Amino acid sequence: MVAPCPKKLSELNALIWGGADLNEDIFQRWCQGFYFSPTEPTALMQNGGGPCAVLAPVQAVILRNMLLSGRFSTAASVEGVDSSELLISAILDIMTLVKPNTEKQWTWVHWSNQNGEVCTVESALTPSLFFEGLRSISASSLDELHGLIMSLAPELQSPFAVLCFLYSILFTHGLSALRKGMADETDTLIDPVHGHASQCLINLLICGQTTPYLFDGERTISGITLTGIRRQPPTGFLTLFEALHYCESGWYLKNPSYPVWILGSETHFTVLASPELQLVSKEEMPSSGTATIRQAEMEFAKLSADQDTKSGFITSAQLGKLLEALNIPFTEESIADIQRKLDPEELGVILEEPFLRHFFPMEMSNRTSAVSNFQVIHYNGLVKSNAGGQVRYEFGEAHLLDPTEELIETDPVDQNPIHRCLRTKWPTIRIRWRGNKVPSLN
Repeated sequence: MVAPCPKKLSELNALIWGGADLNEDIFQRWCQGFYFSPTEPTALMQNGGGPCAVLAPVQAVILRNMLLSGRFSTAASVEGVDSSELLISAILDIMTLVKPNTEKQWTWVHWSNQNGEVCTVESALTPSLFFEGLRSISASSLDELHGLIMSLAPELQSPFAVLCFLYSILFTHGLSALRKGMADETDTLIDPVHGHASQCLINLLICGQTTPYLFDGERTISGITLTGIRRQPPTGFLTLFEALHYCESGWYLKNPSYPVWILGSETHFTVLASPELQLVSKEEMPSSGTATIRQAEMEFAKLSADQDTKSGFITSAQLGKLLEALNIPFTEESIADIQRKLDPEELGVILEEPFLRHFFPMEMSNRTSAVSNFQVIHYNGLVKSNAGGQVRYEFGEAHLLDPTEELIETDPVDQNPIHRCLRTKWPTIRIRWRGNKVPSLN
C-alpha cells in the first residue's frame, strides 16, 4: 500500500473538483459510506445531494444482478440475500467496465490514517484529512482485485468509502483517457458550486466512457467531430431534460443490454428496473455484409437535415448515399422506383419510418409486437425523498397503449416528472403504482 503519486493526485483533483481550493461543504456532502436501508436490505441509502452519481449506478448493477439471478422479490424484505456480496459484485462489475484495454492493472484506493485506523463518522471530514490518508494498491487480475476488496470490505461503510471508490474508478480509467473524453478542459467531474456530478462521470460509470454526450457514435457539428456513446451499455440512461427538449438520449442509452436505466432529473439520479427482458434487445451484428436495422437508423440520423433535433427525414437526393452506406445495391431505375414509393407526393423528402418499413419489414413488425405490459421497480436512495425517511423500492404495473387504445384513452396524460421522463422511451406508457404513490425523481 502506497500513497498515490502527488503529481497524478493533483491532476486528478483538478479534473474532479477544479483545483485544490475546493468547497468543504460540497466535499462533505460526498463523504458517506455504502450502507443499506434497514427497511429494504438491498437498497443503498443516500444522506444528501451529490453522491447519487456513484450510488445510483452501483444500485443499478445490484438490481440487474438480482433480477437476472431470480433473487429479487416484490416483498419489502428480501431473504437469503447477502447485501455485502451484492455490493462487492456491483463494484467489481463497474471496475471492469471502466478499465480501458490499454491499462494492464486496476487501482484500488482506500483510506487509513498514520496508525492504520479507518475513518469514523466522528472524524472531522476535511479534504486535507482525506488526501493525507489515501493509499493505493494495484491488482493485475479481477480475482486479485476481488480478494483485495474482500479484505477491505469493512471500509466500504466508512465515511470516505464512496469517494475512495470514485478515485479507484478514475485512477483505473487513467488520466489520459479522462482528459480525452472530457470535451472542455475547464469542465470538472463534480460541479464546484452545486456539487452535482457531470454527465461525463455518469457516462463513465454506466458506459465506461467519459463523453459528455448522449447521442450514438460520432457527430460532426460546425466541422468539429464529437464522440458520443460507442456501444450498447449494460445500464441505460433516460433524462427529464429530454422531455424538456434540452437534449436527447440515443438508441444505445435507451436500449441497454439489460432492462435497467438511470433516470436523471434536474438535481438527482434514481434507477428504474424491470424483470421483463423483452424490453431491451441485444444490438444486432451484421452478417455477410448485410446491414442491420440499427445501422440503418444510425446512418439515417447522420444524414438527417438537423442532427440535433433528429428530424426524422432526409432529402430524396440523399437516398443513394444512404443505400451505399448500408451496402444495399441499387440502379438508377430501382432508386427512382424507391423514391416514388417513399415520396409519393414528390415533396423531395423521405421519412425514416417508411424507409425502415420498406427495407426492414420483419424487424419493424417485431418491434410492434413487443411486450406491452410489464412490472417496473423504482429506486430513490435519497432518504428525504422517501416516505417516513425509509428508503424502499416502489413497484408499478406499466402498460404501453397501442395506437387504437391511445385514441380512445380518456384519462389525462400524467405530467408527473417520472412519467414525463419515461415517455422519452415509451411515448404511450401508463403506470399504476402500488398504493397510488408516484415515486419522486428528486
